[in-house]
Amino acid sequence: MGDGGTRARRAPLGVVLTAGLGTRLRPLTPALPKPLVPLLDRPLIAWALELLAEMGLREAAVVAGPGGEAVADAARRCAPPGVAVSLATQREPRGPGDALASAGAALDGRSVAVLAVDSVLRGVGPGVLGAFEASGAAAGLLLRAVDDPRAYGVATLDGERVTHLEEKPRRPRSNLALAGLWLLAPEAVERVRTAPHVNAKGESDLTATVADLLAEGAAVRGWTLAGEWLDAGTLGGLLDAQARLLPGVAGSPPAGGGNVLSGVVAAGAGARVRDSRIGGPALIGAGASVARCRVEASVVGAGASVADAELTRALVAPGARLRGGSHADVVVTAAGEIAGPGAEGGAAWP
Repeated sequence: MGDGGTRARRAPLGVVLTAGLGTRLRPLTPALPKPLVPLLDRPLIAWALELLAEMGLREAAVVAGPGGEAVADAARRCAPPGVAVSLATQREPRGPGDALASAGAALDGRSVAVLAVDSVLRGVGPGVLGAFEASGAAAGLLLRAVDDPRAYGVATLDGERVTHLEEKPRRPRSNLALAGLWLLAPEAVERVRTAPHVNAKGESDLTATVADLLAEGAAVRGWTLAGEWLDAGTLGGLLDAQARLLPGVAGSPPAGGGNVLSGVVAAGAGARVRDSRIGGPALIGAGASVARCRVEASVVGAGASVADAELTRALVAPGARLRGGSHADVVVTAAGEIAGPGAEGGAAWP
């Protein structure tokens, strides 16, 4: 396989996979592309690019589906200082391996950090990439113990050496799930490009391709995540991620009168709240309007308007309009649809 000299010739590349259909986030998607789904006051793509920057990467390819110009524009606006962003297009949804290969010549001769856009990881830092580069392994995996790993790639470890890897096993050999970040040496990247594992759905399976390399004798390393893994790929997961991150918000209270505010209530520019009771942590986005409401531990997105409603642990998407009702553990889309774990049985608020 390849040598360390090959890796040294070009700096590692970050690749963010965003081209999936986002079916688990409906009805937020497909009207809103998955990488633009909001988490607090930023789209998911912003969190992904921030992570790559924290890992020490200075170049990122964002892989989107056809018509991904809006994703590319958002990625460039959100890119941390010093991170150059380019767009790659996956013409059809043929799996994460095909999405990676869509980055084309940008991959040539490079180590690559591949990140799923709905995996929000905290506490990774530059150490993992450095350890991978020093290991000489063909691939490296970031792992986290989970209660039920059957929906993920699952690895077994001997120290840092991965001894077994399987995608979505019926009978997992461990509880260590792949946390949506793959580290690939140039030789592993070429394998994904030229001879990937194609699953029963006809998709190029990135994790299964790494498992094939492992079975053929390639070295694969694994590291357990010391920080947090927030899976924002479902409505419930998105709300859980919001709940975990919301206590860290900071900012000025919203303008307006007749309000009772408690806890940390942060507001974007031009946000207005009147005659409402807001219990923090809560975030009112730029230009949003809240009137005669009770809001607890929720996010009202930029430009949204909410009146005569009660919200608890909710996300109101940017630009949404909501009038009346009592809603908990829900997402309100820009089109006014209400979905999520608490969508059934919402009672009207007098």
